[in-house]
Amino acid sequence: MKKTKTLKIMYIVAIVVIIAGIVATCVWKTNFSLLYDEHKRIDVYLGKDYNIEDIKQITSDVFAGEKVVIQEIETFHDSLAINVKQVNDEQLNSLKEKIKTKYEIEEIDDAIVSTTIPHYRIRNIIKPYIIPMLITTLIILAYVAIRYLNLGMFKVVFTLLLRLIVLEAVFVSIIEIVRIPVGVYTIPFGILVYILVTILTVVGYENEITKRKEKEKKK
Repeated sequence: MKKTKTLKIMYIVAIVVIIAGIVATCVWKTNFSLLYDEHKRIDVYLGKDYNIEDIKQITSDVFAGEKVVIQEIETFHDSLAINVKQVNDEQLNSLKEKIKTKYEIEEIDDAIVSTTIPHYRIRNIIKPYIIPMLITTLIILAYVAIRYLNLGMFKVVFTLLLRLIVLEAVFVSIIEIVRIPVGVYTIPFGILVYILVTILTVVGYENEITKRKEKEKKK
């Protein structure tokens, strides 16, 4: 009885969080990290080895106070990409001059190219994961239905599916409410939530089977 009451409270809290998440999504746009939002990408081809700390110092001087993400894009360690929200002509020229001086590059205009990267849509981020996750879920549900048939096939499948949907919705809602930037770690964390919910639910089923077996032995 106490366990049932606790579950009800947890589901009520989850529903409140999900509703708050929906409201937050309607009121504010989803907050994206720099690499997933519209930004400027400055491709730099040095043609020689470089020190990442030197590049960080240069970008720190040119884009003072701005968020900058530096990516190494070549295995030969001679090219990189500088990502920043916005860049004006003065900043771009300053960057060119500093890199030209530091690495003695003559044709600096050909070595540095700035392009605008459009902002990602949520559906584009999750699209590659949809089919694999659906297949995985169907396999898990089929296993659970067979493995815990004695507990009630519909009950165990429905419970696991409901928990997965609700807790993933809570995860997304928390991101929207707290305004956590959607980025490269969002999907992995979502998958981690999926795995933990599945494991905890299965452990619960195993415990329930064990208790039933112990009762049968006592009889």
